[in-house]
Amino acid sequence: MFILEVILDLKSKQGDVTCAFLHADLGLGETVYVDMPLGFNVKSKNGKRQVLKLKKTLYGLCQSPRAFWKYITEKLETCGLKQSKFDPCLFVGPDVMCIVYVDDLIFWSRNVANIDRVAMELCKLGVALEQEENAAGFLGVS
Repeated sequence: MFILEVILDLKSKQGDVTCAFLHADLGLGETVYVDMPLGFNVKSKNGKRQVLKLKKTLYGLCQSPRAFWKYITEKLETCGLKQSKFDPCLFVGPDVMCIVYVDDLIFWSRNVANIDRVAMELCKLGVALEQEENAAGFLGVS
């Protein structure tokens, strides 16, 4: 994609999903309880220690990466980008392409306004996206 960026004179922007694994819901039928954080140990009326029942995934749960992948795939498809059959990390829309690497996204388009539009749509859908500048420096590439 970096070669295509140069050859086709594409514009790029990099984004990072803030607290990525905290966005996704736990799967249907999954129940996860965690101990209360230190300082919040509250006993119930019957004297037993209380725990928290999670609604969202957390860092450290083995299912969190997969749940986030399903979450971000759904959000990108809602924004009009289709997942490639050849590379599941590549999403292609009418005027924007995106590659997802864990919680990092790189967008390409002929026009920066198209990238900004997709990024704003993602934000409206609840994706806490921190925008960087262009793709230079993504994963240490410059």
